Parts: sequence; structure tokens; C-alpha cells
Amino acid sequence: MGVSGPAAFAVLLIAVTVSFGMLYASGETLYSMMKEAGSDYNEMVVKVRTSHLELVNYSYSTLPNATVYDMTFAILNAGSTLSPNEWGYIYDGMMDSTSVVGPSSEYLLPGETAQVSVINVPKVNGTAHSLVISTEIGCGLKIKWEWLGNATDGAPRVIGSAWYCPGEG
Repeated sequence: MGVSGPAAFAVLLIAVTVSFGMLYASGETLYSMMKEAGSDYNEMVVKVRTSHLELVNYSYSTLPNATVYDMTFAILNAGSTLSPNEWGYIYDGMMDSTSVVGPSSEYLLPGETAQVSVINVPKVNGTAHSLVISTEIGCGLKIKWEWLGNATDGAPRVIGSAWYCPGEG
């Protein structure tokens, strides 16, 4: 016994309708995901173009006759709101989470200042050190400094600092 023509047509019609419904739902999901991704990208571009950190001050502390010191940088947020909990630190070319102490606040609002410290820096005359504070948007503030003096007496001096955004635009 075979399937009649009208029954076969009904089965094919139902299959085409279900397939079209699934295809439409998939297309609608893809469209909304693409729209959301474009919106996220635009927000990121705005944040990159409006973010800016500046070194405004620095200080150091050491113990008498110690051969190491702690360096503290005052960082001003001169741009949009940032999230210090998501920052990374590169100290003397190495990712470092033990020698660098960053701000513990969830947000750093425009105009606010945060403290970032590098601990146990060796006192070696003329040796340059660097710290890159990499923000959650991929931009970074690079600070270079050196110790001037001997192993027990002297003071650090900041050589320079620069803000850069390699993925800008």
C-alpha cells in the first residue's frame, strides 16, 4: 500500500513550513547578535578615544640602610570611567602581580586619582625600571624611572611617562 499523493504533499508542505520557521528564527537570532556586536564595538571605540591616564605625582619609601624601596605613583583619570580591577601590570617587561599593588576600587571616575605602587625595587644607581599599567580597553600608561645614588642613599627620578592606545580607531 502506498502513500497517496495528497498525503505526500501534506507531509512535504509541513516539512517546508517547519524548515522555513527554523531558518527564519536562526536568521533573526543572527541579526540580533550582529546588531549587539556592532553596538558593543561602537561603545569600545568611544571608550578608547575618550580614555586617558596621566602620571601626576610620585613618591617613594624605604627603610634606613635598606637596599630596596617602594615606589608609589599617583595616576589621574583624565578620560572616561575605567575599571581598575581589570587592569594588568607589566613591571620591567614581565607580567607581575606580586610586585605591583594597584587600586582596589571597582571604578575610577573621570577626575579621580588612584595610587599604584611597585614594592621592593632594588637600589641600583642608574638602572632604569618601567611599569606599564594596561587598562581593560587595551590602552596603557608607561612610566620609566631610575634610582640615583648608592645602595643605601639616594632617591628615584621619573624619566618619563606616556599614554598610548595601540588599537585606537
